[in-house]
Amino acid sequence: MIQLHRSREVQKFKNQVEPLLEKNEVLHNLALGILQSLQENSKPNFMGVILKDSRAALVLLQTHPQQIILSQIQKLTNDELNEVAELLQETAVPGLVGERQTVLYLSQKLAALKNQEASLKMDQRIYRLDKVKKAADAEGVLVKARSEHIPLVKEWIWEFMGVIGEPVSKEQAVKTGETFIKAERLFLWEVNGKYVSIANATRPTTHNVTINFVYTPREERKKGYASSCVSTLSQLMLDSGFQTTSLYTDTTNPTSNKIYMEIGYEHVADSALVLFHEKK
Repeated sequence: MIQLHRSREVQKFKNQVEPLLEKNEVLHNLALGILQSLQENSKPNFMGVILKDSRAALVLLQTHPQQIILSQIQKLTNDELNEVAELLQETAVPGLVGERQTVLYLSQKLAALKNQEASLKMDQRIYRLDKVKKAADAEGVLVKARSEHIPLVKEWIWEFMGVIGEPVSKEQAVKTGETFIKAERLFLWEVNGKYVSIANATRPTTHNVTINFVYTPREERKKGYASSCVSTLSQLMLDSGFQTTSLYTDTTNPTSNKIYMEIGYEHVADSALVLFHEKK
């Protein structure tokens, strides 16, 4: 029997789902990291659990205006996913992000029920690193970003968001940069006094932390700077006590996937982001 149990109290929801998600911190790093950042008075757009025979099968969390995170605890058959789609038919679902096969199937069924169209926005891979296999091989040093770096950080975040198809304003880029710097996990790769690449460590959980916002300006690419920056930052995170680091890559970018695997990142799952929109 498939049921939807919707939650409205953050702490109760966290108590219910965090132990389930923590059984695989890398796979569920997105939902876990966001959950752990929520306060008791936070107001997520949606919190819910799909139950199969009274046991959690899918955890649903939305804090982003465009997507609900779907964390798969146990695999459901297509017939069971059809039931899930019917249960979500009256829920506002702008998009779904999660395990690729499940998200693609569920989104098509949900779009049909809602008389909408579902389009694949992003195909990603989730990687896990336990040990750095390739240390930095480009000259340079890792420098923790500080408040005086905000002008540069703002530009690079603004450029990065444009590259990945999620453009933001310069004001939003400043706020993001300030948040990262306050968390003390945003780092720059410096070569001969010049900053050439950037990477951030985010969403810390009990044993894992995620690397994101890896960006190198066009004129500094193909010099090994991003690889060295990520390799050194990953080692720093392991040295600081995390057992693993994780990251997402775009499956359409073979270069970045190759670079990360050389560092020691291993593919653990495929993820998809699907957005819903009205039929034209």
